[in-house]
Amino acid sequence: MPLPQITDPEEISAHRARRGLVDMHFHTRWSDGLATPAQAVASAREQGLKVAITDHNVIEGALKAWSLAGDEAADLVLPGIEITTAERIHLLIYFRRPRDLHHFYEHHVNPFRPRGATATSVVSRPVADLLDELRRYEHLTSAAHPFAAAKNGWMSVRSAHRHIEPLLADLDAVEVLNGEELDGGNAATAELARRRSFGATAGSDGHTLGELGAVAVAVPKGADLFEAVRASALSLMDRRPPGTWRRLLSHSAKAPYFAQRPARFAWRWARKERGEGPLTRSGLLAEDVHLEPGSRDLLP
Repeated sequence: MPLPQITDPEEISAHRARRGLVDMHFHTRWSDGLATPAQAVASAREQGLKVAITDHNVIEGALKAWSLAGDEAADLVLPGIEITTAERIHLLIYFRRPRDLHHFYEHHVNPFRPRGATATSVVSRPVADLLDELRRYEHLTSAAHPFAAAKNGWMSVRSAHRHIEPLLADLDAVEVLNGEELDGGNAATAELARRRSFGATAGSDGHTLGELGAVAVAVPKGADLFEAVRASALSLMDRRPPGTWRRLLSHSAKAPYFAQRPARFAWRWARKERGEGPLTRSGLLAEDVHLEPGSRDLLP
């Protein structure tokens, strides 16, 4: 593991007191999670941590969480998204401001989402195009669960997409600890980060409220999160259950999500819309989003 792990309760409590813990990978019900943005914000506030809302290919959950957090938004919520690129790579992108996330999404992601998009649908933009467009924004990129074959991690699909190998150098970080990944995959990513001197992110990849904060990075006092990630100047907190039960418990917890939405599957089937997984929402309107002053200037 390229980052030290913190286990001392007093040290963890000190990080919580100043909100120095960040779960950098969490999903809400806007994609394939069970928690609402309100529940995610409340849990983050209670735990003394910051949460990155990184729903699959949609941003409503992240923007809603920021709005609900009010004056505490910058301390509680990190606006983000997990995009399934044309190569089926899962790319995590974080922004300092929700207006930048909104602008990037409306211009460079939403127009490329398929009709009847689901949480696992592919956005028809190659990763190279997305990375190129991101140069215009203050952002942070990380490869989600790089060695997870079932989730299409970056390293698991490179044999089919040789052109993406050099693009690794354009990333800010790789996800060295993913709460849903098996220990072997996380260890391989940690070794990749060490060998290639990548920055590091970590997150629960939680889809239920109980997983939020199970994995987090601890940012040194006074440090900037983005710069600390790029320099791997972080520590890790891992509160997951031990052993191979981790992934089983996480995935079984998502079963109610699918069970709760039979009508949406029927609607998609009736319209002959194809795609795996639960349907996600789309078509976010600017007037439905509460962004900070001056954001309207960035909207189309």
